[in-house]
Amino acid sequence: MNTRIVRTFLSVFSPVVFAGAIAYLTFLVCEPAISIAVEDQFTITQTISAEVAFLTPASDVTMSGEIGGLTGGTSNGQTQVVVLTNYSTGYTVTIKASSSPAMQGNYKGGTIADYTTAASSIPDYTWSVPSGYEFGYSVSASTTSDLAQKFLDDTSSCNTGSADTSQGGNNACWYALSTGATSTIVRSTNTPASGATSTVYFRLTVTPNSAPVADVYVATTTLTATLN
Repeated sequence: MNTRIVRTFLSVFSPVVFAGAIAYLTFLVCEPAISIAVEDQFTITQTISAEVAFLTPASDVTMSGEIGGLTGGTSNGQTQVVVLTNYSTGYTVTIKASSSPAMQGNYKGGTIADYTTAASSIPDYTWSVPSGYEFGYSVSASTTSDLAQKFLDDTSSCNTGSADTSQGGNNACWYALSTGATSTIVRSTNTPASGATSTVYFRLTVTPNSAPVADVYVATTTLTATLN
């Protein structure tokens, strides 16, 4: 081969070959370090919604026996609800009647008056109907601190103290049903898996010779649980 041609070939291609060799050697040195480990961090997100439910809803109440319209008497009834929630700040349960007065005669148009308290907006510690006929309720909670303040007592007055004398059927702090919602339970935490129980007690008294219209009386009542 002509010596000039060889020199020209080497002068043109030798730098290219040299550079390629350097790049190849660099790859051999660096490649193992790159392949040791690689990270790709990410997150998984799941939202759990807050809910409240009546684990055990209130059952219909049949008061304890007939009351004579002339001879009078007192009857009692009760129902329980169990509320379950996963909400960390708890819930409030309210009660309200569908009509005023709450107790309405089914057939003859009579009514039973709502209970009259001695002080406005404060339940009576002791049930008292001096004359006439009245219907009211009281509330108790399995966890005393869940009870709305007006139904707590100091063993002599309501809306004060921290006792729940209605527990065990002692039935303190009587109030009137209303078409406006009244708070009965105000819980500030989530419940255990078994829920939280509250009991609503009802009482109706007819004093002698007050003579309400003979009828079957019904109070349609709604309990509502709302997240706080």
